[in-house]
Amino acid sequence: MKISIGAHPSNLTLTALTHYQPLQQPLTDAGLSPEFYWYPEGRMMHALAVAGKVNVIGTGTTRAITAQADGVILAYIGASKPRLSWSSIVVPARSDIVDAGDLDGKRIGFIEGSFQTYFLLAALDRVGLNYTSIHGINLKPGESLAALRAGRIDAWVAMDPYLSDALEGGDIRKIQDCGDLIANRSVFWVLSEVVAAGPKVIQTLFNTLVATDAWIGGHLGQAGELFSRVIANGLSAASWTQGLKSRDWGILPPDRQFFTEQQAEADLLFKHGLLKQPVDISQSMLPFQLDGLATHTRGYSNGRT
Repeated sequence: MKISIGAHPSNLTLTALTHYQPLQQPLTDAGLSPEFYWYPEGRMMHALAVAGKVNVIGTGTTRAITAQADGVILAYIGASKPRLSWSSIVVPARSDIVDAGDLDGKRIGFIEGSFQTYFLLAALDRVGLNYTSIHGINLKPGESLAALRAGRIDAWVAMDPYLSDALEGGDIRKIQDCGDLIANRSVFWVLSEVVAAGPKVIQTLFNTLVATDAWIGGHLGQAGELFSRVIANGLSAASWTQGLKSRDWGILPPDRQFFTEQQAEADLLFKHGLLKQPVDISQSMLPFQLDGLATHTRGYSNGRT
């Protein structure tokens, strides 16, 4: 079966799988014919999926939810462990912004449509603000630190390794950690033709994701060099390696807690007008049980329950 795996710089697991051939061996050993589609930004995944370019995808939680809201039929096959210290809202050290309540009317740089949207929204919602309370500016991570230091934005939703690198200068400080509000997972999902291929294919994909993530966690220096070279965002291998140390590596099956988290996020996005319609996350559960993969018997069957 043809497996088309989409990878982008913000998903490090699929970046490693795409660019380090030994990690691909379990797929070929299982008789699959993987193809890898490298694209520069996570926001492109929706169009690529609809166009049939990719059918195995890794994103933050938010892009998977917006894809489902836009009618993409998908099923989750795995999720990273929560990344409690991987992202923070930061401001210049001299700023008078102390907490999320001070963000009202401020210019905030982040990747629109990514998990950073949800993180920011959760911070605003907790203090009684909403998405229209701030001026969001869509910026790539590599552009944001310079914009913050130059005063073009007032705050930045930063993630590692950019976050760790920025904090080393001493002129940037945190006002909100991601882990206080959201789990911040990477999620891995497939389209209907992959689900139709059956449990063995899904299990092979899941096992490969687990092995790839374990390789990164066990080879931080080698992974840092790989990401420095293939992502080429100006960060050194040493900076990448330092940033990777702060992440709790590991891919888990999508369990009840995961689906509860996804539904809470979908409800908050809809509440603030960022989804066209409500989303029932149970529709994205696999229809069969797999060894070591906690799935459910309801929800996913070509869009029907």
